[in-house]
Amino acid sequence: MVGRKIEEAGSKNFRCETVCGDGIECEREASDGKLEKTAKRAFVGAGARVLFYPTLLYNVVRNKLQPEFRWWDQIDQFLLLGAVPFPKDVHRLKELGVEAVVTLNEPYETLVPTSMYQSM
Repeated sequence: MVGRKIEEAGSKNFRCETVCGDGIECEREASDGKLEKTAKRAFVGAGARVLFYPTLLYNVVRNKLQPEFRWWDQIDQFLLLGAVPFPKDVHRLKELGVEAVVTLNEPYETLVPTSMYQSM
């Protein structure tokens, strides 16, 4: 890992590092001493947003064409595990007895507003 300090501004120190083929990663030292990986985090976040809808479309088509590819599975009596639900799925989830939905998605990946779940 090659590092070099490129700017000092008051109590904030910036440095960029070339990381084994990952490109350049810039970090900012916060006033509390923690490092924030700003450039790489922004690039990855933008890439994830750009790729979300194409991969969602791919999975929807795959779900329609391959019967063994299920959108969700029942793990045990009280637990379903699966992909992001669509608004049309809310009624079906209610029929299955689902009383809560836990999502680990980014806010832009949630396709169902919280108000729809609350009306369940």
